[in-house]
Amino acid sequence: MPANLASGVKEAAGDWRVAPLPQWTAGGKAGAENGGSALALPELGKNQELAYAFVEYANAGKGVQTRVEAGAFPATTAQLTSQEFQDTKFPYFGGQQANKIFAESAANVADDWSYLPYQVYANSIFNDTVGKAYVSGTELADGLKSWQDASVAYGNEQGFTVEK
Repeated sequence: MPANLASGVKEAAGDWRVAPLPQWTAGGKAGAENGGSALALPELGKNQELAYAFVEYANAGKGVQTRVEAGAFPATTAQLTSQEFQDTKFPYFGGQQANKIFAESAANVADDWSYLPYQVYANSIFNDTVGKAYVSGTELADGLKSWQDASVAYGNEQGFTVEK
């Protein structure tokens, strides 16, 4: 996420800090997933061995460090828990060592956490709702509420039972 913000909302540099998620229970530390990616090999793809070698490089080999240096989230716990990763200071976040918070959150993802069955839609409206807090005077809480309301409405429209 830091790379996305730094490249997408440059004018907000220094205005934001990273914090653990708010909790339902006082003293809780439950985290959640946000994003991630998958590198897959299509069954009919050509050069299967070469493609597999790239996936291995990107997710378990020397490419992990290359990707992290370019702003990707670590693909290995070794990278995630490394001192080098956690000590990185982000000028965008006022010099904060944001990776320490990211690593702690990643270590505390709730066992029952899952994506919405319509997560792609929810992600697609993020910039139109929460994203306004990054580029306008919209309060973050208002943007989050707008995102929730729009996501709930869409889920109900699609026939899902949505609990608030």
